[in-house]
Amino acid sequence: MSIKFVIALFVVILSLSDASGQNNPDAHPIFRSDEAKVQASTAKIRKLLNENPSFSIDSVCAHVTETLTEEYIGHKADLKKPLKRKLDPRKLFELCKSSSLLYCKYERDAKNQRDSAYTGASAVALTADGICATNYHVIAPIVLNGALGKSPTGQLAQFIMDFEGYVYPVESIIYTDPINDLAIIKVNPLDKPLSAAHIGGDAAPGTPAYCLANPSGATFHFTEGMVSNASVKSDIYTGQYKYILDITSDYGRGASGGPVYDDCGNLIGLVSSTFSLYARPDTYRNLQMVYKYSVPIFLITERFK
Repeated sequence: MSIKFVIALFVVILSLSDASGQNNPDAHPIFRSDEAKVQASTAKIRKLLNENPSFSIDSVCAHVTETLTEEYIGHKADLKKPLKRKLDPRKLFELCKSSSLLYCKYERDAKNQRDSAYTGASAVALTADGICATNYHVIAPIVLNGALGKSPTGQLAQFIMDFEGYVYPVESIIYTDPINDLAIIKVNPLDKPLSAAHIGGDAAPGTPAYCLANPSGATFHFTEGMVSNASVKSDIYTGQYKYILDITSDYGRGASGGPVYDDCGNLIGLVSSTFSLYARPDTYRNLQMVYKYSVPIFLITERFK
């Protein structure tokens, strides 16, 4: 077989592939490129930061001790009322995707002199004017650096991005509960209000639980399960109670702070962490199960009077 024949055959195969529409993403709209949206957000957040330096991570850190509060942060009337009609999973995804958010960081690589944005966690919109919830461990570096009068090395800003690719810079951290891994933040809605989640109530074991978050490499990943346990523990150091809502919906690193919904599309919790149970924990062998911890919704709603 000659080289010319092989090349000609390869060209024919490529042309057939093009004709089938495989190289035209618009022909298959259910296949998204959220990675491209995150890459495009670099230019957006750079422009916003140049226009308004108060969006910088330095500014957020510098004012964190002023913006944190133990007072109420809003009124319950500001929150969306719960829905009562059960939805099938496809309709549930369509409803909930607008309130589920990517939590992103904008950094500069000093060595290569390049700035870039990337996603590292998840969040959920609580109000149209920019109040959102995520995990404490997601924003802990801001709080700790701010308390010490420092800024995270190399970071320029943090922001959230919605399903459509709109960018909202983080303005302030307004409430934290480290024991329960909860943080409530304020982002700037700019010229597009956020799409807030409908707020549910306590979810007892057996309640359907749908997670819509952003585990590494799989943005807006949708998984199904149920509430498997609800427990409370007393922290031995502070005496503060830690409330845990176990769910069976699958998630992983990057899903931190992501919303958990019931089968009506109401927010019932936030992804928090996992704990792996081994038959031989001393050697981490024979994995038996993974507990998936989430933050129950009442810890959020009690911050609204």
